[in-house]
Amino acid sequence: MLLESIGKGERMFDKVNSLFFSALLHDVDKVLQKLDESDVKALNKTKNGKEFVRYLKYKSIDDLKGDDIATDDLIYIILFSESIIDRVSLDEVGKGEQSVSNLDDIFNKFGKQESTRSFETQTLTSPRRNIFAQKRTTFDDFEFANVQKRLLNELKENSFDFSSKQRLLNVMEKLTSYINCGVKGQEDISFYDHARLLTCVSSAIYFYLEDNQINNYKQFFLKGSTDILAEKFFQLVSFDISGIQSFIYKITSKGAHKQLRSRSFYLDMISEWIVDRLLEQCGLDRTSLLYSGGGHAYLVLPNTDWCLHEMEKIEHSFNQFFLKSFSTDLYVAFGNAEFSPVSLLRSNVIQNIYRSVNQKVSFKKLNRYSADTILSLNKGGKKKGRECSICHTVDNLISDENKCHLCASLEEFSRNIQKETYFEVVEGVDGLRLDTDHVLKRISSKDSKNKGSNTVYAKNLFNGSDFSGVKIWAGDYTDLENNLFTKYAKRDWKDGESKGIKRIGTLRCDVDDLGYAFMAGFSELEGGKNNIFSRTATFSRSMSMFFKAYINTFAQETHLTIIYSGGDDVFVLGAWDEIIDFAVLLRQNLKNWSNGKLTLSAGIGLFEDKTPINVMARVTGDLEDTAKNSGKDSICLFDENEIFQFDEFIEEVYQGKLISIRKLFDGEGEKGNSFIYKLLDLIKQRNRTDRIAFARLAYYLSQLEEHTDNKQAFNRFKHNMMGWFDNDRGIKEAEMSLILYVYETRKEV
Repeated sequence: MLLESIGKGERMFDKVNSLFFSALLHDVDKVLQKLDESDVKALNKTKNGKEFVRYLKYKSIDDLKGDDIATDDLIYIILFSESIIDRVSLDEVGKGEQSVSNLDDIFNKFGKQESTRSFETQTLTSPRRNIFAQKRTTFDDFEFANVQKRLLNELKENSFDFSSKQRLLNVMEKLTSYINCGVKGQEDISFYDHARLLTCVSSAIYFYLEDNQINNYKQFFLKGSTDILAEKFFQLVSFDISGIQSFIYKITSKGAHKQLRSRSFYLDMISEWIVDRLLEQCGLDRTSLLYSGGGHAYLVLPNTDWCLHEMEKIEHSFNQFFLKSFSTDLYVAFGNAEFSPVSLLRSNVIQNIYRSVNQKVSFKKLNRYSADTILSLNKGGKKKGRECSICHTVDNLISDENKCHLCASLEEFSRNIQKETYFEVVEGVDGLRLDTDHVLKRISSKDSKNKGSNTVYAKNLFNGSDFSGVKIWAGDYTDLENNLFTKYAKRDWKDGESKGIKRIGTLRCDVDDLGYAFMAGFSELEGGKNNIFSRTATFSRSMSMFFKAYINTFAQETHLTIIYSGGDDVFVLGAWDEIIDFAVLLRQNLKNWSNGKLTLSAGIGLFEDKTPINVMARVTGDLEDTAKNSGKDSICLFDENEIFQFDEFIEEVYQGKLISIRKLFDGEGEKGNSFIYKLLDLIKQRNRTDRIAFARLAYYLSQLEEHTDNKQAFNRFKHNMMGWFDNDRGIKEAEMSLILYVYETRKEV
């Protein structure tokens, strides 16, 4: 929003900026601990810098006594906001604070059992950063002193004007994400997340008061009605883009590999652009964003008619753009629910707020279009004519080319997309269009420093302290130069003779019950008192970092390509054996990340290299659903009948029977493979009520024992095999282990 649009002009613009810096840095002295005269002088060089320094001494209502503070001073809003997120009365603000220390794990108070893990003293840019919480950590005074020094230097160099807001957020995220907020009982909330939410709440309250023409903050907060906590200052807003999966995998033929990953990134950018358009129109910044990922987002906005109007306008605008550009393939649905501070004190109410918003979004997704829009779509009939050779649409084709404008743009954009870092949204129609009037362009690192903060984005940028735009995370690892996925089937990276079945492997997986975890994961302990917005916001950011940033680290040095990783939903192509390795690694890392409190379900497919991508995605998605429907925390490999609990697969197959089979048969050549094929045939004949197959197995193993060189190892295998054969799960695990061994040793031309 241009603030002039609501008739407030420069005065309001200045107050909004001042509120941002003053709220975001209100507790920064907990980290800096002390400021000498030269520090204060350096910070006082700007109006907003001087204002935030002045507010540092006001930690409680008592601190205001004796000072001549204006009735419309922003400190009243900041202290009241602090009382909301610290869950104390206004009179108690600032009286229960403690020293900052290492950040506790956000999963400590998640689920039904409390734990006591914490992170090491570090920053997001620490070269040896340990991303996993530990049972025992010590506070590193040297590292903390380094954080203090770097943060103070950054603040001294900050201009404290509108253009530096996002840059300061980036600095705070980088330096204070592993330091707790110094609030008793909230040691699992980082200083960054606490400061961000304090700014979010303060901004929403400010706009609400302005909208209701309340200017005497002192009277409103200190002498007003006791019903102030029931005042509905806020609205939780959510949106969800429908059609993401089918849009990404829609491409079926020639040229698919050239733009598959850019389609995923394109939708991420549309989602981020919707967020920033809405925030800009409401006069807000990214502190108001709780979560964004996978085409879904949650925001806390002021409960004003203006924000509601802007939300509806943006929803309509993007849906018109989607209809014109993609017909009915994509649709965005918004939902909102107003709430008061008292709602944040009751865990069941917080759940109801999320539930209400999600129900509104779901209702809109089921009732997408007005009668007039449906009539207009029907009048158009089924379009005929030349098709795009990639996505098969007949809309918006380029003259004399068998490509639509979107596919041509995505194909161009997809070149070296993984290596690109900086992007800018500009007005225009030539390029990759994000809405009716704006396109996405690549820019250089140098050019990114001279652009507006709300239109420039950096992908996967951990460093870069001078970057003043929006940082976004994207799971986009690949080892390929030109997205030629057939390389995974050819397996020509192996030294010497190429071994292993020549197939492409696929993985689709997502976190089980993530929606419930988001809404109610902190409600299980202590009567639900742990279910607060600060935790849900921190939890959301934690999940985004895992699946959109750190997933790239997990995939390093592998023959894989991450096609899509949207918050928790993952699709990966690659060498089939490394797909299995990655699925195990991802699941084990999630288990470590969440301290065993979140589970993953996965499907793994195996395909010839000419199989269309959309078929791979659909079939693998069906395997994932089979795993999820079988009890969750499961993996389904190749066929809907091959389902294992993840621990069973890892311990009994991947790290168990498969290793034993390798040790016995490696070096046996064709003789070993023939034996394994015979075993698999006997397993297929197995029937628990018919002991003939068991007798055949015993006879066959005895015959083979006479021809083996390592009789001791074979005798052990024979004994194990007889035991597995007589056990339903044991023989299923053995069968999968034998199949995997055949796949990894098969020689194909």
